[in-house]
Amino acid sequence: MPALAPAPHPAGLEASFELESPTPTGDGSEFGHLAMIGGIAGTAWPEELVEPLERPSPVTTAPLVAELPDGRGPAVGTIGAAVGPSATRSNLRASMADGATFGVMVGVGESYLAAFALAIGLGEISAGLVSSVPLLVGGVLQLISLRAVGWLGSEKRWIVCCATLQAMSFFPLVIAALSGSLALVPLLMIASLYWAGGLASGPPWNTWMESIVPSRIRPRYFARRTRTSQLCTVIGLVGGGVALQWADNHGRVLLGFGSVFAVAALFRLWSVSWLMRHRVAERDWSATGRRQMSTLTATGQGQQKTERGEGGVGGTGRRWLASEITGMRLLSYLVAVQAMVQISGPYFAPYMLKQLQFSYTQYVTLLAIGFISKVIALSWWGRMKHRDGAKRLLWIGGVGIVPLSALWIVSDNLYVLAVVQLLSGILWAAYELGFFLMFFETLPIAKRTRMLTYYNLASMLALCGGAFIGAAILQGLGGGQSAYWVLFATSSVGRCLALGLLFGIPLASHPAITVCLRVVGVRLSTSPADSPILSTLSSRPRD
Repeated sequence: MPALAPAPHPAGLEASFELESPTPTGDGSEFGHLAMIGGIAGTAWPEELVEPLERPSPVTTAPLVAELPDGRGPAVGTIGAAVGPSATRSNLRASMADGATFGVMVGVGESYLAAFALAIGLGEISAGLVSSVPLLVGGVLQLISLRAVGWLGSEKRWIVCCATLQAMSFFPLVIAALSGSLALVPLLMIASLYWAGGLASGPPWNTWMESIVPSRIRPRYFARRTRTSQLCTVIGLVGGGVALQWADNHGRVLLGFGSVFAVAALFRLWSVSWLMRHRVAERDWSATGRRQMSTLTATGQGQQKTERGEGGVGGTGRRWLASEITGMRLLSYLVAVQAMVQISGPYFAPYMLKQLQFSYTQYVTLLAIGFISKVIALSWWGRMKHRDGAKRLLWIGGVGIVPLSALWIVSDNLYVLAVVQLLSGILWAAYELGFFLMFFETLPIAKRTRMLTYYNLASMLALCGGAFIGAAILQGLGGGQSAYWVLFATSSVGRCLALGLLFGIPLASHPAITVCLRVVGVRLSTSPADSPILSTLSSRPRD
């Protein structure tokens, strides 16, 4: 599921607050090797990778008033302790290590929640709901996360609290695995805590990164960080599968689940320790928040008046209305696809482990093939986007993902399904990259925050709605293998029908922008479980 989070301030504000904290970086997801983590943390970043920065005077606390560009008035903040190049290098190392440890947690923990539901005795429908419904809680909290930052007075405090909550959510799973029983409702609540901690930190984390990582090195730095986190996710995924297979062979599968969840909790706590090591300047959030809100309101109203042609320019007003309609139609298509994908997506794990009786080794093999192929394909499609543009990428992906779920009906042979997963990773990468790029290229900045809010809420509702439709189909048809085939076929037909919403949308072929993605989960269907790192956008749509 693509989790989008609007940048909560205009680009000009970023420049102002680089004076406050020209340093850090922290996370919520990505990839790296266990033995590499210590080396990454100890890497000495070369001087040319760290943007030259002015050292503020060593004042304990002093008000900062910086003029925003375009005559939008002053932004008021606070400078705390001096933050210079050495702190920047320290923060970059801490963020890299955070991404690595977070990646291990995703691979060894969240990836096995559905399998755990089955192992502890819950039904196949319950396992599917555990993979989908809890995301709604995280999505709702994501909408209030920026206000929560104001309540706590610091992005860092909110992010650390969310990460700690995510780590602590694994301990009830360890206890349940050791005791051998857990009902569906408590499991849904635990999974909801996990996703609440993960998704609610997303918007503030994006903002935090803008103030932490110097703009000149962001694309290269986040590309390296993403690769590290991706590698760690794969290692955690494979390591967890090997541990579960060993435990299953010795008749101690629940002990195996308790062990992998304990490892996930420890790695997330390790990630929290790296987040806490970031050295950032303090802000006066009460003053800053009020100033941002008044500035954004005035700026947004002024931009919308200009775009609507209220100054007497009728053609501009028509362009504004056309852009608004295009944006809503694009969002409608994306939400429809989300709903159709979720009809089958949460139920691939129970289909493999219960209906096909696959071992944990076979299960993790297919999971890893889809994930790795998508990671590689994202890089490949990323190079192609500069030639063909995001519009073509979205169409290739949108058409390509239509038959993917139905292909699971063709055969239950492991090698055939491995090819299906390989193809799924490639096509979902095209869809995901095209989706993100078209989103940011199509929507002007003045409309982006509102549109992203609409999308986040509608996407979460579609996700849960699709999962409940899938559950109703399985329940109504008796839950056998033929019921799953109907489920997979229904999902493919729904994706095809959703393409009708894409026809006729006047999507302009803009020059492609560059955006780095961070992983928030691993899916058997290889459908999107990433979110964009907004500070890596190399260009922004013209208003």
